[in-house]
Amino acid sequence: MLERKFVISLLCLVVVLSLSATATMGANILFIVNDPTGVTFPNDALLSNFFEVLGHTVTYFDDQESEAAMEAAAAAADLVWISESVGSSNVANKITEIEVPMVVGEPYCWDEMGMTLNSPCETLDVATTDITIVSPVHYLAAGLSGTVSVLTDIVGSVGTTAQFANGDAGGEGTVIATATLADGQTYDVILVYEKGAMLAVAPGDGSPQVAADIRVGMFFHYNAHDVLNENTYALLEAAINYALGLMGPPALAGSSRPGDGAKGVPKEVALTWRPGAYVEGLSPKHRVFFSENFDDVNDGIGGIEQDVARYPIDGTLSLDMGKVYYWRVDEANSTTGWDVGAPWQFTVTDHLIVDGFEGYKNSPVEDQLYNTWIDGYGVDTNGSLVGHDADIAQGEYIVETMITHGGRQSMPYTFDNRGPANYSEAQRTFSPAQDWTREGVDSLSLWFRGYPAYVGSFVEAPAGTYTMTASGTDIWSTADEFHFAYKELSGAGAIIAKVESVENMDPWAKAGVMIRDTLEPDSVNVAMLVTPENGVRFQFRNITGNITDRNFAEGVTAPQWVKLERTVGGLVRALYSADGSAWTQVGMGAISMKMPVYIGLALTSHEATLTCEAKFSNVSFPGTSVGPQWTDQDIGITSNEAEPMYVTVGDGSGTAVTVYHGDPSATQIDTWTQWTIDTKEFGDAGVVLTDVSKLAIGFGDKSNPQPGGSGLMYFDDIRLYLPAPEPEPAP
Repeated sequence: MLERKFVISLLCLVVVLSLSATATMGANILFIVNDPTGVTFPNDALLSNFFEVLGHTVTYFDDQESEAAMEAAAAAADLVWISESVGSSNVANKITEIEVPMVVGEPYCWDEMGMTLNSPCETLDVATTDITIVSPVHYLAAGLSGTVSVLTDIVGSVGTTAQFANGDAGGEGTVIATATLADGQTYDVILVYEKGAMLAVAPGDGSPQVAADIRVGMFFHYNAHDVLNENTYALLEAAINYALGLMGPPALAGSSRPGDGAKGVPKEVALTWRPGAYVEGLSPKHRVFFSENFDDVNDGIGGIEQDVARYPIDGTLSLDMGKVYYWRVDEANSTTGWDVGAPWQFTVTDHLIVDGFEGYKNSPVEDQLYNTWIDGYGVDTNGSLVGHDADIAQGEYIVETMITHGGRQSMPYTFDNRGPANYSEAQRTFSPAQDWTREGVDSLSLWFRGYPAYVGSFVEAPAGTYTMTASGTDIWSTADEFHFAYKELSGAGAIIAKVESVENMDPWAKAGVMIRDTLEPDSVNVAMLVTPENGVRFQFRNITGNITDRNFAEGVTAPQWVKLERTVGGLVRALYSADGSAWTQVGMGAISMKMPVYIGLALTSHEATLTCEAKFSNVSFPGTSVGPQWTDQDIGITSNEAEPMYVTVGDGSGTAVTVYHGDPSATQIDTWTQWTIDTKEFGDAGVVLTDVSKLAIGFGDKSNPQPGGSGLMYFDDIRLYLPAPEPEPAP
């Protein structure tokens, strides 16, 4: 064991020693962490010491070890516990398929291991010290129920607010506890998938969408481990004991599939469970109750006795979409007769999938997105392109894997109606044709999101005074978002400008002068910037994609003169002045750039959703050879122009009907938005809905093409839904 270089608080020791040790024998726990020395993340040891107090042996394992080494270590362990301190990609894609129980504390691993519908699964500040136990009868609830405090304070000793995961369980996962976090939303913070259960989505490593063994998701941020209370330690102990099979009366049926509370269950399904401990040698072994009526199941009405831990014994149930079903399994026991189980429930999916965009791959070729959705590539009159221009050899994806509505993938769609194409359309053909009336579905739904309108501007009025507007998250870190007005420069040069004002949309809004190697967001650059409340900043990124560094002078506000001087050899000096005469140097450094470079004025609002304005005057380029004309553009900010968006549905006879979105600026909606169309609109216009052979998504007016705009969209989860339930009558 590694030597621990810290002291556990007396309170923690009292808590853990007061807990009952339910394990009858110690297990070998592989504790995967970021830093096995405990220096970087000392709070990891609060958990490992607790595991040892329970009688288990803990082996630290570095998350940066090779996949082969991690697989071997995991396979040899009784239980794997993945700390929240790990780099998720260092772990989840290495051991997802290993058939060993795992407790996963890192929310990004929940995502990559297929345990959550939302991607990415991240951390959010807690709003209270409480969680809500939603499955109190489950052993993982540790006997707790209702609203339960799990923290002694919402702020840990390091001064950081405690955080939980913004999980969203799916598939056959069972939610044990939820929490309402600082954003006001409620998330799943303790969840479990039994061995063989369907996961929410397919894991990121390409393994099957089933849990290779028990997967418990339990998230308590390591910065808050020193404020965990006795309830939390009871939950942690329960997680270990349940994963190891040491907890709960084994006489009862368990590991229900679908999981208790599962949603989106396929309509064709078989029910399975783990048999009770005492059924061997008995017949009948199981008594199964299944119904749409909870009371019938709860009261044990209509049970079927059988010897197979599967219902029905052969084949599958054919269930109604959108309905909730209840079931219960009693297990035979020669002593008591029957050990009566608790009712379970699940909800059958309420939709049919037209395209969820989950099955597309970089290879083979036939699985690539743009071989199913045929776009305008090579067609001068069609301005659509689907998929990313990906470098597959470098591990890039043709589909979008970060901006998704559900699951792990969505379809990126670029439209360009500026000419020569004046409309954009991508079409998918169905073979065989689809029946869009089956199961009673009556509406087509698709989720989309775009980007906001372009807000950057640069105007000279009156002569010698320039007004610039911009949005953007910042000029900082490894990439920038801002508006840039520039001229090209070869050789030595300088720029001076008086920042008359910079609107205080944020204390870190920035306006000033810049010299830039390229117009890419992560370009090498130097800038001398004025902020509303944080002084003047000399900022520089000396390697493409590297972190930005800075020198600064506090207490300096607009109006203020700023200046950059660059020698032929790349030596840059940054200065500021209150009057344009007496200059103060803030910094100097050698910044290598290739000619020509871009020199000009820069502005960022520091708030992507807000527009900031700055005014400049007395702009000059002393001793510098630049042209008279300015060019301005956004850097690092994606924006869309407004264009009509439409869906076309066609049948096998060639009849096709187009429906337009009601918002002509839908392309500028930058959050995931559902568009629902009554399929009757297509049917009433002549489309045979039992013979749908074509679906197209487009922008512009295909019947009367006119020059228009361009932009980037994302589409996901194209589905057919059942009719909405009738509203409850008013009391």
